[in-house]
Amino acid sequence: MLASPVCLWGVWACMFVGAASVQAFVAPQPKDLRGNCHQASTASSYGDGAGTIKPLSHSDIEWKLRPPEDTSRLNRLKYKLGANILRWDSKLKGDDLPPVLCPKGGRALLEAYYKEPGRRKKKIARFGFTTSRGPSSTEIDTTIREKYNIDPPALSATIAAIIYMFVEEDYRSRDVGALALEVISAVQSVQGVDFTVLVADDNGSGGLVRWYEEHGYAKAPLLQNILGSPDGVNGVAMIAPVKIEGGFFGRCTVKWW
Repeated sequence: MLASPVCLWGVWACMFVGAASVQAFVAPQPKDLRGNCHQASTASSYGDGAGTIKPLSHSDIEWKLRPPEDTSRLNRLKYKLGANILRWDSKLKGDDLPPVLCPKGGRALLEAYYKEPGRRKKKIARFGFTTSRGPSSTEIDTTIREKYNIDPPALSATIAAIIYMFVEEDYRSRDVGALALEVISAVQSVQGVDFTVLVADDNGSGGLVRWYEEHGYAKAPLLQNILGSPDGVNGVAMIAPVKIEGGFFGRCTVKWW
């Protein structure tokens, strides 16, 4: 289930490798995004649902992996320069580029771009998540044993988190959220993560929790405190094993900077 973390080269590599921190796995929500992400109580708010509009696929979407939204303009320019230097270095040496390159600091922003026929390409969704291997705990070990019948060595399983998901209203019944879950899981797999965790806040309706369950997640009550939602105050803690299918990045376009 584990994939080896990508090894990066040269002096610029230090910009893209960050140590995990416990704080990264608490469930904070950016205040300007939280309402948009959680006002609706149905799964269609996250890009799925029944309807007559044709669902999108990975072949329709261009995914862009970027530094988190609170990254300064100067640091964004540094990341972009560093990524371009790695590209040039790889091309000169005839080496293959890594499928993804995550910024230092343990967090990343995934954006979805789509071009309607006859229109310009536009951003239709954004998703915040962590990319570092987070620390394990006895609660995580117990959850894995109970949910997946796996008995990992003590404190060996690692987690990363989905912090928020937002899909523009016009695209909320076109499977964008489900596709994003696949991309995030693949990125976290490349980073050597075992499980993805999140807090699903649907104001008690149960719709969003069911949507995540339909996409491979399970409720994880032992993780409520770890994820910053004691007694469900911020939503329901959930967990899923990361996965990546063979040839995934050949079928899915993920650009980094």
